[in-house]
Order: sequence, then C-alpha cells, then structure tokens
Amino acid sequence: MPNNKKKNKQKKKSGGAACVSVLGDGDVNLNAEVLEALNRLAETLARLDESCDDEDEDGAALESGSDGSSEGAAAKAVEKATAAKSDDGGSAEIAEFVNDGAYGGARGTTEATGLVGETAALKLDDGKAAETSAAENAAVDGTVALCPSSSSEATGSKDGAAHDGDVPSPSSTAATPEPSPARSALTPPALPLSHWRMLPLPVTSAHKLLDDGAEYIHATSTKYALVGKIDSKEGGNLAVELRKGAELIGTGALLFFSRSCGSSRSLRRYVKQSSRAVIASVVSLVRSFEDGVARGKANDGNNVAAQRTGAVWSACDSLTRSLPRGNRAAMRRELMTWVRDCNESIEEFEEVMALGPLGSDDGGGEGAEDAMMEEEQYTEKEIRVAKASVNVMKCSKNLLGLVLKTCECVGEHADILSDGTDGGKKLAEAGEGPTIQCDDETAHTQQIDDKRKGMLQWIGNLHEMGRMVGEGVTNFGILLYPPLDSSKNREKMEKWWAKKPGTATEDGYAVPILGSTALGLQLEHQLHALSECMESVHVATLPASGGSIRGLLSTEVIEATTRLRKAVRVRCREVEEAIAVWDRNA
Repeated sequence: MPNNKKKNKQKKKSGGAACVSVLGDGDVNLNAEVLEALNRLAETLARLDESCDDEDEDGAALESGSDGSSEGAAAKAVEKATAAKSDDGGSAEIAEFVNDGAYGGARGTTEATGLVGETAALKLDDGKAAETSAAENAAVDGTVALCPSSSSEATGSKDGAAHDGDVPSPSSTAATPEPSPARSALTPPALPLSHWRMLPLPVTSAHKLLDDGAEYIHATSTKYALVGKIDSKEGGNLAVELRKGAELIGTGALLFFSRSCGSSRSLRRYVKQSSRAVIASVVSLVRSFEDGVARGKANDGNNVAAQRTGAVWSACDSLTRSLPRGNRAAMRRELMTWVRDCNESIEEFEEVMALGPLGSDDGGGEGAEDAMMEEEQYTEKEIRVAKASVNVMKCSKNLLGLVLKTCECVGEHADILSDGTDGGKKLAEAGEGPTIQCDDETAHTQQIDDKRKGMLQWIGNLHEMGRMVGEGVTNFGILLYPPLDSSKNREKMEKWWAKKPGTATEDGYAVPILGSTALGLQLEHQLHALSECMESVHVATLPASGGSIRGLLSTEVIEATTRLRKAVRVRCREVEEAIAVWDRNA
C-alpha cells in the first residue's frame, strides 16, 4: 500500500492530478497512456514524406530528422519492429498482417500495429509589342475545351537578349553559369506507380484498414464521450479501444507509403492528410478528459465532449467517404484542384485589369478611399505585364486539362496490360499493343509487365510536370498584385541559372531570359515548366526503354498538343516583350 501511495504522488507531480483525483489506489491512468501513444503515432504520420521514395526497411518513407540524416534510424525501426510484442505476446510484420487478412476486427490488430507504436517511438528526426496573329490566338482558345469543369472533381523558351542591368549574357561573364542542353529536367522523376484505375490487393487492403479504423473510432468515440464523463475507469477502457482504431489507421497509412502499394505522391498526400485529421481529432477528445474539461455530471450543460466527438465523426466520415481510391482518383483530383486555382487567379486579376491603368498625370486622388483604389491598380507598363502573365495562367490551365486527358489515354492501355499476356493480345489485335516478339511465354509476360510499368512511370512523370505548372501559377500569381516589385535579386537569379534546364524542345527552341526581378524569374520558371510538360506530351516516349507511346494518344489529344505547343511560344514572346519594357523603365 505505501508503494501505491508513492506512485500516486509521482503521478500528481507529473501533471496527472486532474485525472488521478478520481482514480483509486492501484488504478492506472489509461487516458494518459493512450494520449501518449496517440501523440507518438501523430508524430510518425507527420514525418511521412509523400514525395520521397527512400524507405526504411519496414516500408515506410520517413522524413529525415533535424540533423538531416535518417540513416541508422531505419535500421533501429526494423530492429524494434521485428521485436515488437503485443499485449497478447504475438508479433508480425505489417505486410504479413495485410496479406494474411488478419485485420478482422480491432482486437486482432494489436499484434501488427504494435509496429506503428514502436516506429513512432523513434525520434526521426523596348519595345513595340508583337501582334499575335488570329491563328495563334485560336491555338490558345482551341485547347480550353480539354479542361473539364473546375468544380466537379476538385471537391468529392525562344532565345532572348539580356536586358541592360539585369541578366548578363552567358558569354559576357564567367560568374553566371550557362545552362547546358544536357542538364537534367526541371521536374524530378515521379514515384514508381503500381496501378492506375485497377487497384491491386495491397492497395485495397490498405484502404480496408483505414475504413475499419475510422468506423471503429466513429462508433467508440460516442460511448467514450458518454461514459467517460461520469466514470473515468470505464472511460479509460474505452480510450484503449480508441487507440486500437487509431493503430488500424496508422498501419493503413504506413502501407500506402510502402513501395509494394506503388502509391502516387497525390494518393500519399491525401492519405496522410485524412489520417492525421482523424488522429488529431481523437487526441483532442482524449485530452479533454485527461485535462478534466469534459468531465462532470450527466445533464450538467458541459458539452465539450459532444463538440469534440462531432469533430471525430467529421474526420472519420471524410476519410471513409472523400478519400480518393487509388492513383487515378487522387491524381485527377489534384489536377482539377490546380485547374480551379488557375480559374480563380484568372478571374481575380482580370477584375483588377478591368479598372484600367493609372494615368501618368494622375494626382493621386483625394481621400483614403481613392488612395486605396490606386494601390489596387496597375500602371500603364505594369498592366501590360499583367495581361501577358494572365495569358500564361490561361495557357497553364489548358495544359493541365491536356495532361488529364493524356493520362487517361495512357492509363487505359496500362490497365489493359494488367491482364498480362491476355491484355497484350487485346492491344495487339487492336493494333496498339507492344511490339514484342518472344516465344517464351514467361519472358513475354515479363516484357508486357515492363511495358505497363513504363507507361505508369510516364504518367507519374507527366503528372509531376503538371504539378510544377499548377503550383507555379500560384507562385508567380502572388507576385502579380499591384504595385509590381521591380527590385533586382542577383542571388536568386544565380541560383535559378544554376538549376534551370537547357533547351527543352526538339527543334532547339528555348525559353527567353526574363531579367532578375522576382516576378521575371518566377515567370521564366513557369515558362520552362510549361515547355517541359508540353514537350513530354508531344514526344511521348517511355522513360526507360525510349519506346514511343504516341500511338496510344487520342486524336483530340494530338491535335490539342499541336495547338498548345504553338501557343506556349506565343506566350513566351508576349511575356518577354512586356517584361523588357517594364523592367527597363522601372
């Protein structure tokens, strides 16, 4: 008995008095233990890196710690994971757990999901404007039809001379590095994908884990909120059940980040976002009882627990109903989100340009309201830059629509090849199959599988180029609000010159140099991204074998590619001329 009193005193010193006061001698504060475990799991999910393919040996891609290195931590994770024991004395690896279908209930997950807790315990730590011909304008407008509705799915370079005082010619200075045609592409390769529309077993299993965990938490949270308010001991037991549901979600999330699932960056992002939302809501609920703010008596008017339970329900429903299923759904959703962002930016800046330019002899107006209006208007030279930039936004939106259509074309054929030799025969009969001549059935199947993987990798790479275009609209849009900043930034210019790619097109066309202002550099980056993405669709060759897949593209996509390729060059010239006039007279 003295030992129990000593333990209780120690709990009070560590900040658990609010809960301990209602516990008897020898009782364990389960709320505190569960809260600690949930916090560790939340930290692990936060460290998952959706853009990285470097895995630790148990299959989870983790961000490096504050020291910039995660070597050693992965080995420790494996060592601890393989030695992890559940309360029932069992141990299993996550992959075996899923493949054996051993997740038939929250109780049965304790063995495998002990891995999540053990991993979480680690600290990973001049110019006259050139007139655009009617045919060139039609080239831009003609691609708009490729862009689907921006709201339907988002919710469920030509050589240019350097300007004086801006960017020196590469031949005139040794300080500025010259981009080489052999320089690597602007966009890094995508993660290897395992599927497009048809979901393989590891992916469906991981989705099942997430759904089971969310449903279990949804049901248990209601009981926990009702019982925990009046009986802390029983509430603690229910907190343990909440932890089991959270472990299911944690295991499912880690599986999506394993190489066997072949998840795209988009899918990983949505899984991480949804999983963290559920865990955060459960942490908030349990903490409200641990801190005592949700405790009391029945019908005492304290609705803290009800409010936080509602947040748990919302997060769980979002995961089970809104989480995209597979790479195709996730990647399409991201593309549609970028299209929607482009539409919103275009509308916003067109409203500003509709105000017209400020008069050069304008006295500035009278009163604070007039002064504010002037701050929201462009000068005559600035509005020319704004118009050219908005045209780049429109071109970006159209290109994203083209990317979506292109991915659908290639993805459809990749799914057919998923049937192995049968899929290859179907495409061969349609005149679209891989040109494979092999008598060995096994080798033939392997070659078809390699072809399918190459198609999926090409889709992933194209989507990452689309990401660069979509996110780039936001990046240069932020710099487009009046008044435009004309200050030079030599340091940023040199960094950009050090990493930007060389000639991006087959015929030697290069994106123009747009000065050293922040806006000019960002626009130049965007034009490079547009050109690179456009050329990828135009050439359409597999990344590893170099085989052409242009024959898989629809007539609509090929025609739109030709029009949009011309349009990108028109927009490059417009921006180059507008920036030259503005930059020289700034």
